[in-house]
Parts: sequence; C-alpha cells; structure tokens
Amino acid sequence: MTAKQIVMQEAKRLLLGMAPLTLIAAGLFFLAGMGDLRTIGSLLGGAAYSFILFLMIGANASKALLYPAAQAIGLVRRGYMFRYCLTGVLVFLTFKLPFINPLAAILPLFFPKIILLVNSIFRKKGG
Repeated sequence: MTAKQIVMQEAKRLLLGMAPLTLIAAGLFFLAGMGDLRTIGSLLGGAAYSFILFLMIGANASKALLYPAAQAIGLVRRGYMFRYCLTGVLVFLTFKLPFINPLAAILPLFFPKIILLVNSIFRKKGG
C-alpha cells in the first residue's frame, strides 16, 4: 500500500468520525441556545478546515518520503509552519469577523485528535 493510499484510507476514517462529532457538537450548541445559522455555519466551516489540514499533513508526509532525510525534514518543517500560520490566521479571524462564532469554528480543530485517540484505543493491532 502506498503512502497516498494510506493517507486516503485514514482520511475516510477521519471523515466518518467527524460527521457524528459535528452533529453532537451542533446538538450541544442547540441545547445551549446557540443553535443559529451563524453557529452551524461556523461549525461546518471549522470541520471542513480541520479535514483539509489533515489532508495537507498527509500530502506533506507522503511527499517527504520521496526525499533524503535532510530535505524531508525541511519539507515537513515548512509544511508545519505554513499550517500553523494558517491556523493562527483562522483563529484571529474567528474573533474579528462578526458572522463567525469563534467557539464553533475552533472546536472542530480538536476532532482529528479525538478520532485518532479513540481509534488507537479501540482498534485491533495490525490495522
């Protein structure tokens, strides 16, 4: 199995995990009385951004495998800094733009970590 196939397989697993987490978060926002269109849009936008970040990590890691170690380290560092700065801009904008709910936009950034943790706990060895 190639690196890109592994990334796509994990991306599918991530997407299947993000859908229920997004629905649960939307339900919690509704229960808290914040279930307006602004919040739901922010939640969906944050989930989409989080998924795109995961794909960027996978593409960067796949690409790094093709280079010698010294070049690969630089490539991974540049990709990390780019994603880090991009996320910083997103977080800044969530607080500045009035049509975005900051909590709803930032919360989905933690979904991949939750999904990977749950998968590592309940997944059998060997895939």
